[in-house]
Amino acid sequence: MKGQLARHVIEGEWSGYTSKQQHIVHREVTRSRSLIEWVKETYAISYTDGTSLFLHVRPCKPREKVREVLGYTSLIRDCFYYGVSSVDDLQTARRLQKEVV
Repeated sequence: MKGQLARHVIEGEWSGYTSKQQHIVHREVTRSRSLIEWVKETYAISYTDGTSLFLHVRPCKPREKVREVLGYTSLIRDCFYYGVSSVDDLQTARRLQKEVV
Protein backbone atom coordinates (compact mmCIF):
# COMPACT_ATOMS: atom_id res chain seq x y z
CA MET A 1 0.00 0.00 0.00
CA LYS A 2 3.01 2.26 -0.37
CA GLY A 3 2.02 5.65 -1.75
CA GLN A 4 -1.70 5.14 -1.11
CA LEU A 5 -3.65 7.04 1.50
CA ALA A 6 -5.21 4.81 4.15
CA ARG A 7 -8.97 4.42 4.18
CA HIS A 8 -10.88 6.99 6.20
CA VAL A 9 -14.46 7.08 7.44
CA ILE A 10 -16.47 10.24 6.95
CA GLU A 11 -19.56 10.52 9.15
CA GLY A 12 -22.29 13.12 9.00
CA GLU A 13 -24.42 13.73 12.07
CA TRP A 14 -27.57 15.80 11.66
CA SER A 15 -27.95 18.26 14.53
CA GLY A 16 -31.74 18.00 14.58
CA TYR A 17 -34.08 20.57 16.04
CA THR A 18 -33.52 19.19 19.54
CA SER A 19 -30.67 17.18 21.04
CA LYS A 20 -32.86 14.06 21.00
CA GLN A 21 -32.98 14.21 17.20
CA GLN A 22 -29.20 14.08 16.69
CA HIS A 23 -28.13 10.98 14.80
CA ILE A 24 -25.73 9.70 12.13
CA VAL A 25 -27.30 10.14 8.68
CA HIS A 26 -24.22 9.58 6.51
CA ARG A 27 -21.20 7.27 6.65
CA GLU A 28 -18.77 6.50 3.86
CA VAL A 29 -15.25 5.22 3.31
CA THR A 30 -12.84 7.20 1.16
CA ARG A 31 -9.18 7.47 0.22
CA SER A 32 -9.54 10.93 -1.32
CA ARG A 33 -6.91 13.10 0.36
CA SER A 34 -8.54 16.34 -0.78
CA LEU A 35 -12.01 15.30 0.44
CA ILE A 36 -10.59 14.19 3.81
CA GLU A 37 -8.80 17.53 4.26
CA TRP A 38 -11.91 19.48 3.24
CA VAL A 39 -14.04 17.61 5.78
CA LYS A 40 -11.47 18.30 8.53
CA GLU A 41 -11.48 22.02 7.69
CA THR A 42 -15.22 22.40 7.08
CA TYR A 43 -16.57 20.83 10.29
CA ALA A 44 -20.26 21.22 9.27
CA ILE A 45 -22.67 22.02 6.46
CA SER A 46 -25.33 24.49 7.58
CA TYR A 47 -28.93 24.34 6.41
CA THR A 48 -31.17 27.38 5.96
CA ASP A 49 -33.46 26.17 8.79
CA GLY A 50 -30.66 26.49 11.36
CA THR A 51 -29.75 22.80 11.54
CA SER A 52 -26.36 21.41 10.51
CA LEU A 53 -24.74 18.28 9.18
CA PHE A 54 -21.68 17.90 11.41
CA LEU A 55 -18.85 16.15 9.59
CA HIS A 56 -16.27 13.93 11.28
CA VAL A 57 -13.40 11.99 9.73
CA ARG A 58 -11.26 9.24 11.20
CA PRO A 59 -8.88 6.59 9.87
CA CYS A 60 -10.29 3.10 9.41
CA LYS A 61 -8.91 0.42 11.67
CA PRO A 62 -7.08 -2.42 9.88
CA ARG A 63 -9.62 -4.80 8.31
CA GLU A 64 -12.50 -2.74 9.74
CA LYS A 65 -15.81 -3.35 7.98
CA VAL A 66 -17.76 -0.11 7.78
CA ARG A 67 -21.51 -0.11 7.24
CA GLU A 68 -21.93 2.76 4.82
CA VAL A 69 -24.99 5.02 4.93
CA LEU A 70 -24.85 7.09 1.75
CA GLY A 71 -27.67 9.50 2.51
CA TYR A 72 -25.88 12.80 1.88
CA THR A 73 -23.18 11.93 -0.66
CA SER A 74 -24.32 14.39 -3.31
CA LEU A 75 -24.67 17.29 -0.84
CA ILE A 76 -21.21 16.64 0.61
CA ARG A 77 -19.63 16.27 -2.85
CA ASP A 78 -21.33 19.42 -4.18
CA CYS A 79 -20.24 21.50 -1.17
CA PHE A 80 -16.72 20.07 -1.55
CA TYR A 81 -16.68 20.86 -5.29
CA TYR A 82 -17.81 24.46 -4.80
CA GLY A 83 -15.77 24.96 -1.62
CA VAL A 84 -18.76 26.03 0.49
CA SER A 85 -20.13 24.95 3.86
CA SER A 86 -23.80 25.93 3.71
CA VAL A 87 -26.77 25.04 1.54
CA ASP A 88 -27.41 28.74 0.94
CA ASP A 89 -23.84 29.27 -0.35
CA LEU A 90 -24.17 26.13 -2.49
CA GLN A 91 -27.29 27.49 -4.19
CA THR A 92 -25.51 30.80 -4.84
CA ALA A 93 -22.43 29.04 -6.26
CA ARG A 94 -24.56 26.92 -8.60
CA ARG A 95 -26.47 29.98 -9.77
CA LEU A 96 -23.23 31.88 -10.46
CA GLN A 97 -21.81 28.95 -12.42
CA LYS A 98 -24.93 28.81 -14.62
CA GLU A 99 -24.60 32.53 -15.34
CA VAL A 100 -20.98 32.05 -16.48
CA VAL A 101 -21.87 29.15 -18.77
